[in-house]
Amino acid sequence: MRDVLLTIIISGGLIWGFFSAPVSILVLNWICFQRPYDFSWGLWNNLPVFKIALGVAVFSNLIYGRIFFRFPFILVIYLAILGWAALSCFFAYNSNYAWDFYKNFLPSMLFTPILMFSTIHSISLCKWVIWVAAAGIGFNAFKVGLTITAKGGGHITDQINGFVGDNNMLGLVCCIIVAVLMGLRGTLPKNKWIMLLFYIFIMFILLCIIYTKSRGALLALSITFISMAFLSGKLIRSLFFLVVIIASGYFLIPSNNFDRLSTLDNLKDDTSAVGRFENWELSWQEALRYPFFGVGPENHIIYNKSISTSVQTRVAHSVYFQVLGELGFVGLGLYLWFMGLGLWTLFRTWRFMIFVAIDNPDLTWVRDVALWMICGYMGYILGAGFLNTFYIEFPWYVIFYGSMLQPLVTIELSQRKKLMIFNN
Repeated sequence: MRDVLLTIIISGGLIWGFFSAPVSILVLNWICFQRPYDFSWGLWNNLPVFKIALGVAVFSNLIYGRIFFRFPFILVIYLAILGWAALSCFFAYNSNYAWDFYKNFLPSMLFTPILMFSTIHSISLCKWVIWVAAAGIGFNAFKVGLTITAKGGGHITDQINGFVGDNNMLGLVCCIIVAVLMGLRGTLPKNKWIMLLFYIFIMFILLCIIYTKSRGALLALSITFISMAFLSGKLIRSLFFLVVIIASGYFLIPSNNFDRLSTLDNLKDDTSAVGRFENWELSWQEALRYPFFGVGPENHIIYNKSISTSVQTRVAHSVYFQVLGELGFVGLGLYLWFMGLGLWTLFRTWRFMIFVAIDNPDLTWVRDVALWMICGYMGYILGAGFLNTFYIEFPWYVIFYGSMLQPLVTIELSQRKKLMIFNN
């Protein structure tokens, strides 16, 4: 029954996308981030569904003349990062292994961002794209949070259906998802029941984050809400609600779901923390030996095992040391440039929209989304310092979506001005 339903939904969406270019972009984002084929036990789990959706989107937008290539500076930096990663594959410790990994994530990491910037021409479509992407991952997290809660709580230790990455990455990405969805809530109908359902949805995503028992994710979540408290201009009210949420969680959620936080008292006895410090040192040594290109994508473990290091080799457990060790100092510099420019772009958009929203209240959601994206991304910047997240797509796409907002709003305002002049 599940595969029958998935066949109807996925095939229906792909067919609809053939006849509507904007729908094809929505379907592509849905398949990219919710990964519905992961829930199939048969046909769809064996088909390259994402590549099919990408092909449908390219075909549909070409046929309807909706592809206009645009390469804003944030995309140029991103492509430079991918280009540097490709060069790193050539000089990798195990070049074949690096290339095999690189080719696996290339379609979603390279072609899709270019297509997004080239086909999203209206702020309305951008809004729906953000909704589909965030709600897609959010629904998977909601389902997991609801299921585990119904069982009395638990610990997410394995990769869940619909998400690529372990429990720590899931928790960190869900922090950004919560922020983006909170920014979008102003686009929902002004109905108390709809808003109630929305907050229940958010609540179970928050529970999913807690069930990951990821200290990096809990840090990111705290930074997100604290940043919102300071930036929103409603410090007292925001901090009050944050305290209420923390207190409610403390009394309602079993204490064993927070047991990993107790290890912060003595990091020397925490094997996970010690493993992080040791592998940060290994990544630093990799960068010193190979300062330009590093040891190559996903070569951290196999390289260090080959030199018989005296410590237990794990993943770098930090996106910054991950990039430093695998792509060298240049790769890390490009990555930090991307993060800084992305955050600055979101900040400029938020400040710009404060004034635009006064005369255009229907665009207030853009201001809110930009602000929540800032807070969510600040949380991610800190949380990612303890997790390997370089090849996780959604944090990149938050910056892409956020970078589209101000240019698309400017186009929308120009069209409204022309329409006003015409009507007069």
